[in-house]
Amino acid sequence: FPSVVAMASTSVAAAPCARGHSHHVYARRRRRRHRHVASSSSSVRYVEAFLDAPTLAMARREYARDIVEKKRLRREKASLATGRACAAIAVTSQTYAALSSGAVLEKLRALTGDATLVAGDFPMEARSYGAGAAMDWHSDVALYEPAQWEVIYTLENTSDSRTEWMVDDGGGGVAWASTTPGSALAVRANGPSHRVVASTRGERVIIKSLYVSTVRVKTEAFADALDTAPWRR
Repeated sequence: FPSVVAMASTSVAAAPCARGHSHHVYARRRRRRHRHVASSSSSVRYVEAFLDAPTLAMARREYARDIVEKKRLRREKASLATGRACAAIAVTSQTYAALSSGAVLEKLRALTGDATLVAGDFPMEARSYGAGAAMDWHSDVALYEPAQWEVIYTLENTSDSRTEWMVDDGGGGVAWASTTPGSALAVRANGPSHRVVASTRGERVIIKSLYVSTVRVKTEAFADALDTAPWRR
């Protein structure tokens, strides 16, 4: 896969702070030069042009027709995210079928290194980040055992937002990407802390989909996540 070259900070970072900077857990500030890395984390994978052009175009059409035009987006309230809206993707949609297809699964297995990966049964979600929308530092809760991979497919991005994550190579750096349309960002639950930095303009539209090992069990967190989803209200 063609991977993006992300920017990683060589300073120790473990807590949120101003854009482009980080600080030690004991608040000791370190400032060093940034370095470019091609592979930023064993539990985070980012690749551009993951979705082919026809699949991306189809997903955009369905999002506009079935979610935006029908006003199905719901603002999230009890969430780390601020200013974000979301809606469930119908299991009967072409988008759901495409992102669960053998072709996509084969690419995801190669990307993550998990040869048994299949689509999970937690609903896929469309999410919209407008200007000012953000999500604070967090690590995704494991809804399955073994922990799921949460994959973010970007449909549109006219914003200046970026996604940042801790690099788990022992160096304490922070990597980031401004996700492009058609890209895939895969993050392992219970993995590195990550966040979405607020944009000052535009909109970023994504689809979040969970993928799991063929043999797995649900954790207690699964039912709670399903019950508290904004689109259930």
